[in-house]
Formats: sequence, structure tokens, C-alpha cells
Amino acid sequence: MERIVMNRTLRLMPVVLLLLTGCIGKRNLNYLDDRSLSTSSSKLFENRKFEYRVQVNDVLSIRVMGLDEQTHRFFNVEGQNAIQGMNDASLYVNGFSVDKNGQVQLPTVGKIKVQGLTVGEAQELVQRKINEYFTNATVILKLVSFRVSVLGDVQRPGSYFIYNNQITVLEALAIAGGPNEFGDKSHIQLMRQTDRGVQAIYVDMSGSDVLSSEYYYLLPNDVIYVPTLRARAGRLNLDLLTILLSTLSTAAVVFTVIQNSKN
Repeated sequence: MERIVMNRTLRLMPVVLLLLTGCIGKRNLNYLDDRSLSTSSSKLFENRKFEYRVQVNDVLSIRVMGLDEQTHRFFNVEGQNAIQGMNDASLYVNGFSVDKNGQVQLPTVGKIKVQGLTVGEAQELVQRKINEYFTNATVILKLVSFRVSVLGDVQRPGSYFIYNNQITVLEALAIAGGPNEFGDKSHIQLMRQTDRGVQAIYVDMSGSDVLSSEYYYLLPNDVIYVPTLRARAGRLNLDLLTILLSTLSTAAVVFTVIQNSKN
């Protein structure tokens, strides 16, 4: 009787092992799976891009070019030859912060309300103000506080400064090295700061619908979190289960030998 029970236990162990380790579907492994795509024709995914507008506490890099050397030093804290050597910290220190009233303070020109404007609109506004004081001056305005954070089950989690006017979820994941083997691409969480609080939503990167989503393009200070698939818990216990199975197998052999010696 004991031998029958032992044999049944051994036969059930592979089943238990499979249940605990779980299975990973193809959609959890691949990006942008879409069976409607073909090699004979392309498919258009229309963008729902949301253009960012300047907010309080943003940092803007505002440079005024075409001035005489003395006036240039007055407006631009850093020297002409120091631009290439600037890092994130120096861009922040030398930038113009948007105060609680949504304004930036410029030399000679004074305070300019930029909150609620796009970066392009803010540049045009500053250009008009500069034209009132100087001729043949060109304004270059950039948002230098554009940063996104990628956390969770990725190769290189962390915060990244974006030196561009836009970035997509795919590009942010690529910067972070992409999800690890057990990163869940179908339940990536996107957290976004708003005036009323933090907005959170799941973004499914395993399907192509995300390409036409309004959340495909990221905004400054967005946070991406890649969760871990449930199957990983089973994989982490695989070694323990293997040892347990080996122990049971050894016990079964010993039990059989003892039973045979008695007979």
C-alpha cells in the first residue's frame, strides 16, 4: 500500500511543478503583436499626441543669440564655448525656473507668463518681448526638465533626461534596456502628474493598439513601472522543487529497497 502511495506521489510531482512554474504566453513575450499586419501592405496607426504645456516648477533654457558680447554675457550665464561641456546639473542651475505664478524672470525684460503655453509658443512670446529691447536677436528656448523614470523589471531602472521634444513608451523602455525575461509587457503601468494629482493607467505593449493611444507619447516626469509576471515566482522556486523531487525519488528508492529486503 505504501508503495502505491509513493508511486502516485512521484507521478503527481511533474504536474505540481508545471502548475507552480506557470506558463508564459506569446503576448507576454512579444511587443505590438498584430495579426492584421501583412508584408503586402502597411497599416496606419493615427497618433493621438498630446502636446506638453509649460507648468509651474519647469526649468527652461533660454538663450539670446546675436547680441554684442557684453549683452550676451548679461543674458546667458554660461559662455559660448561651455555649451558642449554642460551636464544636467548645469543646465538646471543656468536655466530659468517657472515660479508659482507661472512666470520666468529675464534680465531687462522682467517677468514673462509662460505657464500653459507650449514650448514653441513660449519661445515666440519671449522672442516678441526681446524684440522690444534688442534688434537682430534670436531666442532659443528649450525645456531642460524633461525627465522620465522607468522602474520595475527592466535592465536599467532609473530616471533619464530626455534631450528631445518628445519620446514614446517604446523609446523609454529601450533607454532602460527593455523589460527582463519576466517583465509583463501587457500590464505596464504609466503614472502621470496632473494638477489634481497622479493619474495612473495600464498600457498594453503586447498589442498594436497602443500605437494610437494618447499615452503612447510620454510627458515630462512620467513614471513607467514594468511589473513581474506571476510565472517568475514559480521559476524562482524551481531549484527548491527540484531538490524536493530528488529527495522524494531517493526516499522512494530507499523505501523500495527496504521493502524488497523484507520480502
